[in-house]
Amino acid sequence: MVFNRLTKALTTAGNTVLYGSDQAEKIRTLESMGFHAERARHALNACDNNVERAAELLLMGGDGSADMPIDVDDLPSTPDRREAVGDGGNEGRNVAAHNDEQMKRAIEASLAINQAEDARNLRQAENASMNTVQKKTAAPKSAPVNINRSAAAANAAKSKIKQSAPRSAAAINAGKAAAARTNQLTPSKKTLDHTHPNVKLPEKLSNKSKEEQIMRCANRLKPHVMAVDTLIRVLTAVRNSPDVAKFRTIDRTNSNYIQHVRDKPGAEDLLLAMNYRRILNELRLERNLVDSTLLYLGISALEQMRQSAEYIEAKKWRTFHAEMRRVAQGSGTQNLQSGMTAEETEIRLGFLAKCPKEPPERQGAIMNVHLGDEKENIQGGSVSRRFDGDDTLQDVLNWLGGCYGIELIEKLHSREWCLCDLNRYPIAPLDVEKHASKTIQYLGLFPSGKLGVRLSEDDWKTGGVTDIHGSARGLGAASRSMLH
Repeated sequence: MVFNRLTKALTTAGNTVLYGSDQAEKIRTLESMGFHAERARHALNACDNNVERAAELLLMGGDGSADMPIDVDDLPSTPDRREAVGDGGNEGRNVAAHNDEQMKRAIEASLAINQAEDARNLRQAENASMNTVQKKTAAPKSAPVNINRSAAAANAAKSKIKQSAPRSAAAINAGKAAAARTNQLTPSKKTLDHTHPNVKLPEKLSNKSKEEQIMRCANRLKPHVMAVDTLIRVLTAVRNSPDVAKFRTIDRTNSNYIQHVRDKPGAEDLLLAMNYRRILNELRLERNLVDSTLLYLGISALEQMRQSAEYIEAKKWRTFHAEMRRVAQGSGTQNLQSGMTAEETEIRLGFLAKCPKEPPERQGAIMNVHLGDEKENIQGGSVSRRFDGDDTLQDVLNWLGGCYGIELIEKLHSREWCLCDLNRYPIAPLDVEKHASKTIQYLGLFPSGKLGVRLSEDDWKTGGVTDIHGSARGLGAASRSMLH
């Protein structure tokens, strides 16, 4: 034992003297991996003193030297040395186990060296890249020299990485595994293709044919009466006089255009499909882009929308609100401005004479009446007055006749228009003839009432009964089934 250790020490000292401290250190490194010193020296000589390549050569058994004898001290310690080195079945198993252990340690050491080299190269590349970014950010535009130097440093770092020694297969596999772990730690943002692979987004309207764009936009404009009518007038003028520039230019800041066309769904998309272009605050159709076929198709599509049920219904409501504005002109300040005939004044005074006296402030119920839809904001189309709970619906009608004239009362009786309780849901009209003598408390209009004059549906005009679902409101109010 002592002799063997002394021999090793002398061998190490001799290697230092013969080959220098650098090669002796590399030999000791290979010895620590389990290789014999003489074989390590031959491998280093064959690989130009490269420890990594020498270790790979030794693992493959290609150092060019004859097999060296096994050192007895490297064998496992047993009570009887002769059992470890003597003839017998245990010798082969011990040697095989020893060789496997040495091979495992050598592979682990080689992987560690390669991984350290990869990490060092990666850090150098990252540092060079960070320096380049910092210099580009800090350097002014008038000093491109620093940027060039940073780029040169980055290229030098890349070339240094490329010129490094070739890596082993084990190192390459270890690098791939590390990259896979990094990707798992920082997953990329999931897109629709990952979360819903079977879902396909519809194609954009702008990517479809001109004909399909025009038909779809025109279909979306059906409920917007003024938008359809305005676009028909504009496109017809362009078709009849394509050389007149004012017909091919639309001012997007015009108040009528903003109110009736610009914000309606499909309106401007239809114009863009007709080759109009947005230029500042205008929509302009250049003379060379005027296409008579597209103009004919657009006008025909809009004319077809005029026959749709949505357009016809919206047209009726627009006509009704126009009548409501005309009726509202005869109330309050509007009445004073427009003036009334003596006959009309006498009729209105007759209605007001039949109204009960208005209760004092903070007494009775406030009755609000709106002409048409509240969203229309009809000027003069909203009035209010206080009533007692025992006042009847006929008293309310007399008050409305005094405010708006006999035309409103006649059309409510003829069911062309209807008087609806807006505080109930769903909204249903009140039969002004059947319930004229009923109190406003019985009708559910006390302690507050909100009535609206609306356009009658077809079934109400013919004397039918509307939906009676819903609950009564107000103390002492009748149920809807009793009212209808």
